[in-house]
Amino acid sequence: MRSDIINENSNSYGGNAEGLVKVPDAATYTVLAADSGKIHSMPDLTADCTITLPAEEVGLVYEFWYSGTAADAHDWLFDTGADVNYFVGGAHHADTDGELSAVVDSNNSSNSKMGVLTPECGTFVKFVCDGLLWYVNGNVISATNTAITFADQ
Repeated sequence: MRSDIINENSNSYGGNAEGLVKVPDAATYTVLAADSGKIHSMPDLTADCTITLPAEEVGLVYEFWYSGTAADAHDWLFDTGADVNYFVGGAHHADTDGELSAVVDSNNSSNSKMGVLTPECGTFVKFVCDGLLWYVNGNVISATNTAITFADQ
């Protein structure tokens, strides 16, 4: 390995990009307000991961990308912490076997939890906060017919 392009905090070529947050393989992850505007790279997880968004603030922006090399058998579970801070919008779901392509929306009134189930390469979701609500958009690729879920607390 070329040591001149390896960052001491990285095990791969290229080091750590300034605009990239490598989410650890863990059952819980708390998003930092300071990481607004950065892409969050999601690994092939060994368990479902509950991702807690930070306290609402105007202008917070987060994008999550699946960075595994095959379909992940585990889920991303986003949580705003309160139904008053619900998700607005939704995401597109594409089933890898071609049986389903659909848009899945939140109820735009109380859904404060969002699940991304068994993500595959090409999955990304983006969240933007207006100070109270979280606007969501994205594309979820999955081998399951239920790849995106919304729920209340």
